[in-house]
Amino acid sequence: MAPITRRDRPSVFTIPAALPFADTLVAGLRAHHGGAPADWPAITLLVPNRRAVRAVTDAFLRAAGGRAALLPRIRPLGDIDIDDLGFEDAALAGALDLDIPPAIGELERQLLLTRLVQRFEARRGDAPMVPGQAAKLAAALARFIDQMAIEGLDPAGLDGLAPERFAAHWQQTLDFLAIVTREWPKVLAARGQIDPAARRNRLLAAQQHAWTHTPPPDPVIAAGSTGSIPAVAALLATVARLAHGAVILPGLDRDMDAQAWETVGDCHPQGG
Repeated sequence: MAPITRRDRPSVFTIPAALPFADTLVAGLRAHHGGAPADWPAITLLVPNRRAVRAVTDAFLRAAGGRAALLPRIRPLGDIDIDDLGFEDAALAGALDLDIPPAIGELERQLLLTRLVQRFEARRGDAPMVPGQAAKLAAALARFIDQMAIEGLDPAGLDGLAPERFAAHWQQTLDFLAIVTREWPKVLAARGQIDPAARRNRLLAAQQHAWTHTPPPDPVIAAGSTGSIPAVAALLATVARLAHGAVILPGLDRDMDAQAWETVGDCHPQGG
């Protein structure tokens, strides 16, 4: 009989908001896996970010009472890198598109966007913009770029947001956003880099693809993430259906009735 590699129904749990998440998580894992098993390193534990990695690591050490202990492989979803990915099948890993360009540094991006803002103002014939003001606009553009990537939106779609019948200031705004839709992609392409959020999305998609086509034989547990980022939500959906996978949500309200759930929107904490 072939081993079971996927569940028909997702395996999803929750830790009440009133309980300390990291300590409760570790206590539950130790109870489920039998204290401090020697196979902890075979377990992959996905947490939201590197701060959560430290919090969960500290919780494991507290549970061990200061004794030396083996730990699971704790990986951050929000700050994931290629070294954090787990590809159990070497052939599959080679077949995946892992030629992902490096992310541009935050300071480097800030300086380059500031320069583009200054050039934009110069082309309009306005008085030269002081560097501080240009830097603030560049920082706002960087946040906008990341938010577009997080939501999986194509910046090219901005061009159709303001038809000609709309007020002229809308068109001026779109002209400014051309820095994002036209100029910035050229800068990144010339440097062989991509934005940090876009790189994270591609890494998460690569991990999801790998686990979908070759489910890992060892446990994979995603804990603490609500899936508010689409790329993370897609990976969580895959993990929840793995034969040895589970998703542990923080503070999910299990007492709400169906009518209440209907009113929960995407922006609500329970809507992830």
